[in-house]
Amino acid sequence: KNIYYEFFGNNLKNNITKYEEYRIKIVKKIVFYSLLMFMLGILSAGVFIYLSYINNLTVLLLPIMLFLMYVCFIKSIINVMWEGKKYQKWLVETILPLFYEPVANFKNWPKNNDTESIINSQIFGNFDTREDEKAIFGIYKDVNIIVSDTRLTFPVKSAVKTNLFKGTLIQLELPESFKNHIVLISKNMPKCNKYKQINPHIKDLNNYLYCFAKKDNEFISENFWQIIKRFGKAYTAKSFALSYNDNVMLIALSQKNPWHFGFVFKSLLKAKNYDDLVERFIVIYDLIDFTLSC
Repeated sequence: KNIYYEFFGNNLKNNITKYEEYRIKIVKKIVFYSLLMFMLGILSAGVFIYLSYINNLTVLLLPIMLFLMYVCFIKSIINVMWEGKKYQKWLVETILPLFYEPVANFKNWPKNNDTESIINSQIFGNFDTREDEKAIFGIYKDVNIIVSDTRLTFPVKSAVKTNLFKGTLIQLELPESFKNHIVLISKNMPKCNKYKQINPHIKDLNNYLYCFAKKDNEFISENFWQIIKRFGKAYTAKSFALSYNDNVMLIALSQKNPWHFGFVFKSLLKAKNYDDLVERFIVIYDLIDFTLSC
């Protein structure tokens, strides 16, 4: 993390100043519009209360004012949520690439690359197509890293394709082969392999994951578990799966909004505000360090 802090202070902070000015403009826009809608809501509520005490006015005015009151209050809240999502998308497009360089020197990578590794992982059942929104490639300690925002769809004929998986795929291509195939799958995911289920004798792990292996377990340990369980928190994942086969380790993290990070009301000029983003990279490096040491 210190590497990222140093890189931010020396290389990024001055360049991000112009983006901070843009963020402040968005905050002012959100606050102004939301306060305006909130005040209109209060005004509508006041008119509604006043009209309720006047007997000679048509009863149609009361539901109209009640409707306007609710619309204004709801709009004031929805505006914050809507602008926040737009801002997070902007962060992914503008700020995220600035953090590619430290450690692994990530670059943009061709989409839908190496689908065979997904099939060989035996994490998922049959899927129709793979659609990547974004993919990056980096190298750390001679290990190739591919991180992609991926959607896998069910093989059914439909006007709207249903997702089998939507989230982040992390593929590690290691320098040496692993003479086994281990699959870890969250207990809220279907089991899609024919390997025997094993017991790593790690209580915390067994509470959340099914463990399968082509041969007996020779890799899963308490230290390994302490690393991989950080993925769920770092990527705010709804489910987790991992396959280690030959020299390829594939991690699948189901997410509603892959890559999203940050918050519109947090300054872009404070390095600690990027801790959640930086942890997503660091946990990959820690897993690589552990795997190479085994």
